[in-house]
Amino acid sequence: MVTASPCRRRRGSAPLFPLLLLLALGLSGCSTIGRPRELPPDFRMLPAEAGRLQEFAAAGAATLEPEESGLLLLPGNRDALDWRLAMVDNARESIDAQYFLWDDDYTGRLMLKRLLWAADRGVQVRILVDDIFLTHSDRSIAALTNHPNMDIRIFNPNPSRRTRAGSVFRFMLEFRRLNRRMHNKLFIADGLVAITGGRNIGDNYFGVSPDYNFRDLDVLVVGPVVDDMAQSFDDYWNSPYAFPGQKLHRRGTEEYLERVRERLEDDIARDPRRMVFPAEVSSWDHLLYYAPRDLVPGRVRFVADHPVERQNREVVRSLTDLLNGNEGSVQEILIITPYFIPDQGVLEIFHQLEQDQVDVRLLVPSLASINHTAVHSHYRPHRETLLEKGVELFEYHHLPGGTGRLYADTAPFRADFISMHLKAVVSGQRKTYVGSLNFDPRAMRINTENGLIIDSRRFNEELRAIVEPMCGEDQAWTVHLNPEGRGLIWTSFEGERRSPPARGPVQRTGEFLARFLPIANQL
Repeated sequence: MVTASPCRRRRGSAPLFPLLLLLALGLSGCSTIGRPRELPPDFRMLPAEAGRLQEFAAAGAATLEPEESGLLLLPGNRDALDWRLAMVDNARESIDAQYFLWDDDYTGRLMLKRLLWAADRGVQVRILVDDIFLTHSDRSIAALTNHPNMDIRIFNPNPSRRTRAGSVFRFMLEFRRLNRRMHNKLFIADGLVAITGGRNIGDNYFGVSPDYNFRDLDVLVVGPVVDDMAQSFDDYWNSPYAFPGQKLHRRGTEEYLERVRERLEDDIARDPRRMVFPAEVSSWDHLLYYAPRDLVPGRVRFVADHPVERQNREVVRSLTDLLNGNEGSVQEILIITPYFIPDQGVLEIFHQLEQDQVDVRLLVPSLASINHTAVHSHYRPHRETLLEKGVELFEYHHLPGGTGRLYADTAPFRADFISMHLKAVVSGQRKTYVGSLNFDPRAMRINTENGLIIDSRRFNEELRAIVEPMCGEDQAWTVHLNPEGRGLIWTSFEGERRSPPARGPVQRTGEFLARFLPIANQL
């Protein structure tokens, strides 16, 4: 819960606490936000009864059994943004967006602009975004919430906001609360069509960053599971951690909202990325007319952690059941995760899979392709243990061949390298998981997560067709134990190496130094 500005000493505090508090307030200029005593409940609107999205959802539902939902994989970064824009441009009643990151770059601004236009035509827009990496100014957020049809809430915000030093110090003072972040990803339009998966909102996720672009994955969904997804959004939106955006800044006025509009227009007009993702609203007929026939039927369960109760780890429990065979016996499992630091529980699962003679393949980023080098430093010690347990280990190449670039880069843009942000589990021939969860301590124990547990042979086959080539020698390094003794061997289309492939000496040095930081349980 966000605390009010503590500008007085509390009775009974430890002797050191007043000094720490004075220092924190000095660093932050006492620029803090407090929480209103109560917020009235605010629930989603009823699903739209007309409009293009209603027609699309109805056409998809016509091919499904009553208990089934329709699924469409979105492996390509361009398609992932196109579908979000199509949902925004065609919504008639409501849009709900929930994200861990919403970058202040071209695609982040484009999404905001289109959502503003949707609000202008009467669509009720709600945006819930985590605070930890928020780059949009508090004043801009407060101004956007002055639109009568747009509301923004910030999940678990840091009360000290004027300076970076003050924010860091407050984070230290309230570490347990502020360390818990909302890692969920969810986008719902008209209560009928939803997208969830690994992508946040930003250029790296939609293939137009010059530095690096992600291989990632989302799933578009229609059908009964969308109601569960909408309920989850409401649970987070009405939780005590969701702070109203209009309270972030006193001068987020309607007049300033017009300045925000003008700035969005100017920034988008000057950006070369507009040749790929235009600023203008589109009908998106080429998507909405033909896509219903591509929807895959499946029995789908949406899982999400509780926004407040820390011990309610619904996503971890569901994924553990999937891996342990509680969802049905399996002979093979493929795990794709961008950040892998196994705790004892995960290692025990791998041990049990070995005992049950289940073939396990694990795909993670190589050192060269990972965007958080420190994670690789603390994954590194587990390689040999995994290989000794019979796990087939693959590390994604930073310059992949095959379909790697086609899915990650949105032409004509081409990033310096490709990273991997895809989170999925393929279990046997029917069951799959796609969502936000990484296999690391932060995802397993600290943050909130969400995702889909899917029972569909056809969806399983389509997902395999996308992720299995990522383990091929043209897209990944295969990691082996050295048959001649200690050490490991990496093989790919580039040949054989005896050390982890890296982007250069600077990254190698950073990886080496990060090994000595006692931060594995926070990654």
